[in-house]
Amino acid sequence: MAEKGAHLTGTAYIRPSIFEIIAQESLASTLEPAFKKILSFLISFNPERYGHILQWADEGYLIFNVFLQRYYLKRYSASFSETFYGLKRVTVINNKLKEKLSHKQQILSLIFIVTFPYLKNKLSQLSLKYKLREENGYESREREQKFFRKCIVKGHSILFVTYETLMLYNYILYISEKSMYPSLLLRLLSVTLTYAEPQSALTIAELLRKIKYNSFTFGDGWNIFQRIVTGSLELGAFFLQFLSWWNQENYNIDIMSLPTPPPPKVLNIAQYKGICPLCRKPQHIHTVLMVSGYVFCYQCILSEIRIKKKCPVTHYPAKEDDLIRLYIE
Repeated sequence: MAEKGAHLTGTAYIRPSIFEIIAQESLASTLEPAFKKILSFLISFNPERYGHILQWADEGYLIFNVFLQRYYLKRYSASFSETFYGLKRVTVINNKLKEKLSHKQQILSLIFIVTFPYLKNKLSQLSLKYKLREENGYESREREQKFFRKCIVKGHSILFVTYETLMLYNYILYISEKSMYPSLLLRLLSVTLTYAEPQSALTIAELLRKIKYNSFTFGDGWNIFQRIVTGSLELGAFFLQFLSWWNQENYNIDIMSLPTPPPPKVLNIAQYKGICPLCRKPQHIHTVLMVSGYVFCYQCILSEIRIKKKCPVTHYPAKEDDLIRLYIE
């Protein structure tokens, strides 16, 4: 990829393939769940004290993403995922390319890269929340609130379909070479992607020579530190994609082939018949926890599993994938 970027001129550019465009977008989408997994793992050492932090996981990732993307945009004129695939952003002015992004375009790129996924995720969560409340029978008696919830649910569906349709249309234009912009957000910024030039780096021989002749400076040390940090992030990104592929390959494991755990030792099992063991009310959206067999309200058990990672009755280790929806009339 790097050698292709060496032929970049002020009036022509090497067009990245659609596979690289989609791959870097896929990598960008794995950063948030990876951040939340790491945060959840760290909190699991003391969930009673730090468990409440998980409710601010979205905002925590937003802050982390701001610093990460700001560094890459300032140093490489590209986002983290674009840099990983050897791409960079260039300005398009009257169908001509300008090497560097302006300060305004850097700021707008940072805002789009960071805030768009955050707002999209929040809208999706809010829509799902209102759908669950409607299925649970928690209908608001106030017309304003009911209308607002209906607008959120319908609006999210319409926006999602519209956005995905426009993205597909933009991909078709890009593949057919009728557009220079690989995404809608880049089109709004008048920015496109091309291959980055190879970055000059301090070799081991040069490093040893500088140490030998006492010419090693603080700037050289800082440059090496930055390379180690960014290299670690990029290596971690590779493993993220590998784990994502691995989980997809092993997603369809036959549950019946796993060893059957012994039944839980609970003195009075009948006490939970017809009611949720957590809220002690009739279940809404009946959801069974596969590791123990107990039936809960979906909202009750979901928050419990996310925080404590175990069944509240049997204390068996559990995760969100162990929840199964029951359709009971």
